[in-house]
Amino acid sequence: MNAGFSFIHAADLHLDSPFRGYDQIDFADPDTRENVLRQLRDCTFTALDNIVRACLLYRVDFLVLAGDIYDLTDRSLRAQLRFQSAMERLAEAGIPVFVAHGNHDHDDGRRAALTWPGNVYFFPAGEVAAWPVIRSEREIARVYGISYPRRDVCENYAALFKREPDAPFAVAVLHCNVGGDTEHANYAPCHLQELVQAGFDYWALGHVHRRNLLYKQNPWIVYPGNTQGRHPRETGARGCYLVRVQDSGATALEFLPVDCVRWEHVQVPIDGLATEQELLDKIDERLALLRHQHGGRSVVARLELNGRGALHRSLKHAGVLEGILEEMRGRFAGPGGSFVWPESIRCSTKLLVDKEQLRDSETLLGDLLVISRQARESSGTGGTGNNVRELLRQALAPLHHRMARYIPLPGDEEFDALLEAAEDLALDLLWEHEEGND
Repeated sequence: MNAGFSFIHAADLHLDSPFRGYDQIDFADPDTRENVLRQLRDCTFTALDNIVRACLLYRVDFLVLAGDIYDLTDRSLRAQLRFQSAMERLAEAGIPVFVAHGNHDHDDGRRAALTWPGNVYFFPAGEVAAWPVIRSEREIARVYGISYPRRDVCENYAALFKREPDAPFAVAVLHCNVGGDTEHANYAPCHLQELVQAGFDYWALGHVHRRNLLYKQNPWIVYPGNTQGRHPRETGARGCYLVRVQDSGATALEFLPVDCVRWEHVQVPIDGLATEQELLDKIDERLALLRHQHGGRSVVARLELNGRGALHRSLKHAGVLEGILEEMRGRFAGPGGSFVWPESIRCSTKLLVDKEQLRDSETLLGDLLVISRQARESSGTGGTGNNVRELLRQALAPLHHRMARYIPLPGDEEFDALLEAAEDLALDLLWEHEEGND
């Protein structure tokens, strides 16, 4: 084994993602609006710049990019020029870069005719190529990879990788779906065990945006996730892996966050809160904590109010949620610097009532709650609960027949959740009337 070395593994940069829908940010202050929009427009490029800084800071021997460098098949010129500039900075430092293209930036798309520095190696479309990494006239690693010739690659590209016997440390770069991850399209599908048995030391994977160490050592099989979250489902830190290989061949990984805008869901319970001021103070506290937790990065937050409490009815009045949102945007987003921007607010609160006590009452609501409980009882094939449940399913059948392509029939857990939601809706609509009859 040659002397120890290091490299960075990143994937799914999606440069110049459009962030559709976020150009409608409604701020009274145009400078604040522009600050938020500018950071969203530039965040994928900032993440790229942070990768370059990390390569220079840690003096890595090479950089691996495992697909979807660009967000669109017809790559924007802006994205290509920013990527070219980043590669030139790494060329000045003598750091080779090995680039695979995936389903978003496959070879069949449009691209500009640009001149690339000699340190950048683009893997060919549809076939595996390998390049050595040379340091002090010795090969320290060999990097294998393949790019997509088109978007819909259904072939098992992992089967095309063959390690050469003289490779000192073999890195395989593949944009793929291991094990049929249902959150992503099943492009270049393969199985974990075939990667384990393929003879490589490190599989540098891309495509899945959630970082995941599928296999640790002999070989490492790694999804670093995307480098910048792009929508509310991609929460938390995003980045790349710094990979250190010792003289003995032992390998250690360190996650490096490179994102500049993060997405988070913030739940604020109303339990025990008596006034709107108390609620505003609690939301303020949660958002301030969020800013502190993310170390000065900008954060886009989805607020959800939940729990049971006295404020439930007040929150249902027109304009209340919009007022809370506007107030928090004013407190946590400004014309410059990082921000915490409440993107939306959702109310999932419930009335502060004792359902079990109400269920035993001789009221319309009590009868409805009894029927709901019966529908949830599923023990015994011929039980009352199953009869009620079956009647409700029959009531849904005509709707399902018309919408079957779009709405599947709910499973048992989803059915119970619908019953719970129906109970709460009935409470909202009828509880005030019931109170008036007491």
